Amino acid sequence: MDFRIPIGQWVEGFVDILTDTLQPLFDVLRAVFLGLYDLVNLILITPPFWIIIVAFAVLGFFAKGWKLAVGIVVGFGLIFAVDQWDNAMDSLSLVLVASVIAILVSVPLGILGARSDTASRILKPILDFLQTMPAFVYLIPALILFRVGVVPGIVATILFALAPGVRLTELGIRGVDKEVVEAGHAFGSSPFRILRQIQLPLAMPSIMAGVNQVIMLSLSMVVIAGMVGAGGLGGDVVASLNRIDIGLGFEAGLSVVILAIVLDRLTASLGLRKPKAKKAAVAQAVESSGSDSGKQLAASRSGGAFLTKKNGAIAVGVAAVTTAAVIGIVGFVNPAPGSAEGEEKTDLSLAVFNGWDEGVATSWLWKTILEDEGYSVELELADPAPVFEGLASGDYDFTTDVWLPNTHAEYLDSYGDEIVELGAWNKDSKLTLAVNEDAPIDTIAELADNADLFGNRIVGIEPGAGLTAAMENEVIPTYGLDNMEFLTSSTAAMLSELKSATDKGENVVVTLWEPHRAYAQFPVKNLEDPEGAFGEAESLYSYGSSEFAETSPKAAGWLEDFEMDSETLMSLVKAMFIDYDGDDYGPVVEKWVEDNQEYVDGLTS
Repeated sequence: MDFRIPIGQWVEGFVDILTDTLQPLFDVLRAVFLGLYDLVNLILITPPFWIIIVAFAVLGFFAKGWKLAVGIVVGFGLIFAVDQWDNAMDSLSLVLVASVIAILVSVPLGILGARSDTASRILKPILDFLQTMPAFVYLIPALILFRVGVVPGIVATILFALAPGVRLTELGIRGVDKEVVEAGHAFGSSPFRILRQIQLPLAMPSIMAGVNQVIMLSLSMVVIAGMVGAGGLGGDVVASLNRIDIGLGFEAGLSVVILAIVLDRLTASLGLRKPKAKKAAVAQAVESSGSDSGKQLAASRSGGAFLTKKNGAIAVGVAAVTTAAVIGIVGFVNPAPGSAEGEEKTDLSLAVFNGWDEGVATSWLWKTILEDEGYSVELELADPAPVFEGLASGDYDFTTDVWLPNTHAEYLDSYGDEIVELGAWNKDSKLTLAVNEDAPIDTIAELADNADLFGNRIVGIEPGAGLTAAMENEVIPTYGLDNMEFLTSSTAAMLSELKSATDKGENVVVTLWEPHRAYAQFPVKNLEDPEGAFGEAESLYSYGSSEFAETSPKAAGWLEDFEMDSETLMSLVKAMFIDYDGDDYGPVVEKWVEDNQEYVDGLTS
């Protein structure tokens, strides 16, 4: 019998215990983090974009000069010009909240590590663990404990970005000349005063370098946070990856780069402050000690030394942000009127699986239909696991892309008691293996004997997908495909490989599902499944949160009656993803609705 240490099971059990016993605490933390995020986001989003640009430009001017100010204006102006302003401010809000919390935790820990060798020895392995653990791993417990949305992204970002703040703070304080510290002791200064007025000022360049690294690592988590519904620039990057949309990915990625450069330059300029000479640092500590000699030495310093350019930058920056906050509060006090009427909840959150074209298409269709009926619908992009978690927790109202009985069966086993089925709207779907149209085989049974014609590999999608599980558990053993390499990656990578192979006229075999735009985009055919290893044809369902049917009974009723055959669905998919090259699907869907008005009217009759 193979010996295996079940560390994963222990961790899972520990998280379950935390969920069962401390969930109220995590709910409070979630409310605090979400409140901070909403406040910062309100300040950044509510004013006109140019006010925020001016505020940052003024801060940049006083921090480092006119060149940085001009760079900020050009960079932020470019973000606005590529229509990524709101997403950029969402991401900036996440970064600022996570960075401030990480700094508030890391600096005291760094001071503790510098003053205590025991604490330092304890902190080092913990920091090694936090810094080397893959960032994706943090999202798993964060998603379970703090539910779907921006909060798991904030928590994962804090954990990921914490280490350099602790390390560089400790390094900076330990690097202060011991003679300066001893001089402070000699004049009778307390340890706290020595820390505050000698060690911290002299260690400030190192501490600010740690702050800079915390912010940079926080920005690097923006994209990953988009996978759990945090939205912002990360949501667009993930969406562009799944759709192989180079343009959208570049625009969102460029916006991340601009934010990173601006924040790096601002924090780096604060870190360039020259520490006072040893004599001045000791004098300040001595002055605080109350001795006569200390007062005399302190009196010899220039009274205007503290009115530095950097301090002016901070004051002006605070004033600018305060101005933006006032404008934000005005907008908050006088919000746009809601659309709710009577008991029907009309502000709806519609969850969309990243990269699942049929779900994106039907979600945009229902967004258009419902908004024509007076609803306000927000599309929330996320991977399947966060979507089901969000439906179960009530963060999302409904989704239109649940595949049963196979693909999403595992999620229904976990969340089925907490979400509500709204009905199947398409019963012609199926999982399959697809090959290039001119491939010399027609069935999966022929694949094993012709594996060399396909490079002896099968290109799959995400490791956790139901289609992948069907391949590993049923198709591969049934047809003896164990000797072929089954590559799991992502839907985007699979489509990229399919495109590359068909463009070059090479044989390729990929896992695919029908309906999918690939059938209209590439010359491919399905391999017949004579043994029925993929199972019966699947149906596409809409599912809602446990409260959706009660709070929005009219909308839920329309979704329960929703039906759409594959031909109609593929015409919408073709209009959105093949005939149109962009990411603003609103006008495209509205045009499709006009062309199919009779069908659309029947959905709400």
